[in-house]
Amino acid sequence: MVDSISEVLQRRWIEDGYLKVDSFLSEQEVADAREWVEEISSWPINDDKWIHHQEQTAKGDVRLSRTENFVPFHTGMKHLLTEGKLLTALGQLMGEPAVLYKEKINYKYPGGGGYAAHQDAPAYEFIKHHVTCLVTIDPMREDNGCLFFSPGRHQEGFIALDDRGCIHPETAASLEWVSVPTEPGDVLLFSSYAPHKSPPNGTNEPRRAIYLTYNALAEGDFRQQYYEDKRRAFAMYKSSGSDKAQQISKIGHFQGKTVTQ
Repeated sequence: MVDSISEVLQRRWIEDGYLKVDSFLSEQEVADAREWVEEISSWPINDDKWIHHQEQTAKGDVRLSRTENFVPFHTGMKHLLTEGKLLTALGQLMGEPAVLYKEKINYKYPGGGGYAAHQDAPAYEFIKHHVTCLVTIDPMREDNGCLFFSPGRHQEGFIALDDRGCIHPETAASLEWVSVPTEPGDVLLFSSYAPHKSPPNGTNEPRRAIYLTYNALAEGDFRQQYYEDKRRAFAMYKSSGSDKAQQISKIGHFQGKTVTQ
């Protein structure tokens, strides 16, 4: 179990734009988080509160692909994600106190879709500097869709954005990609400008992970504004018949087949 980020790890973070920290959570913390993910996944559709996204997997069944905005409705998750050592670690990497900007669970059930090469920054508005923390619930490997990063490219700002807000496929194909497998309890931190992608889940087990995005507290607390803006945008996509209504984010990085409620 790790309580802080060492200077060696902080230097690696600056160089690569992402950082894996082994066994950051204790066994009990992992068990709690897994139980909470299972609880949240059982919640009914209720877009006035949390946001569930569904997909038709390659196996033909309809499963959750993502849940967002669950912190206000789950005390355990709220404590884990907005207090204690996760928040402290984010503050260390950012060099100042951090605040939660948004949260999501990506389930990636068997046959679940992957994500095209992208950077998070185009999807996260209102603030300039974001850091995302992935909390591993299930083992993440290449065959079930772990993350791949292009080291050091976070220093270049936006990279060849296409009309979906992703990295243009030709540019993505030219980048060096490194897979980053993780185990339950590991955390994976990455800059909002770090290029990353993940393949679909080709196994028979889920690949669940909690993704938390933080910003510097000095910039303000925009969590509520983020979700209000996202709800408005997707209502507009739906009413106008836009293809963007099939996305699960304001960028079109999800490569699965979405199912709308």
